[in-house]
Amino acid sequence: MTQMADTRGRIIQEAAVLFTNRGFDGTSVRDIAGRTGVNLSLISYYFGGKQGLLEALVVDFLEGYMAHLEDISIREGKNAFERMMDMAEHILLYMQQHHQRARFVLREMTLDSMLIRELTSTYLMKEKHLYSVVLQDGVKEGVFHPGVSHWTIMHFRSMILMPFLHHQYVREVFHMQPQQAPFVILYLKEIRNWMYSALVTPGHTEQKRPRPVHL
Repeated sequence: MTQMADTRGRIIQEAAVLFTNRGFDGTSVRDIAGRTGVNLSLISYYFGGKQGLLEALVVDFLEGYMAHLEDISIREGKNAFERMMDMAEHILLYMQQHHQRARFVLREMTLDSMLIRELTSTYLMKEKHLYSVVLQDGVKEGVFHPGVSHWTIMHFRSMILMPFLHHQYVREVFHMQPQQAPFVILYLKEIRNWMYSALVTPGHTEQKRPRPVHL
């Protein structure tokens, strides 16, 4: 069973590389089989073809993505600001670990297709709910000001996903590599500063409120 899971995972990983570099239409099942060193029939056995492989790749990525958010959203002992920062850190590290897959999946999620519509109703609505719960907890705790809304979720989410969705822009314009370890450390400081200025209530005491970080 472990060998089957490893082979399936390897096929998904290599397909992500090819789909990212050549596009879905520009990649054949034969290309994927050649890159992974497996028989063509094995890909059909696992996924039923290229479309099934695409769906498995996207779902596999989103399952891992959501698992991180769910785990952090229910943690106790931390205020909402710390939980939001944990969410940002874990998602950034997850995407960094799977950067090829992240680039492809995030790009696919911008397209209007039946698959993406189904995934939006399944995963992205749940993502919005998890962020909403933490933000509402922050308002109740007095950490966040009461003006936070669904737009806040969009801004926060966009900050986290942007470096991997627009990997080429970050690399060519800012000369940074999102897939390299130091990037997350630096970028988390920017997210922390944004949250401090955009979310933290001005009335929160100096002892309780998180301080901004300056590079």
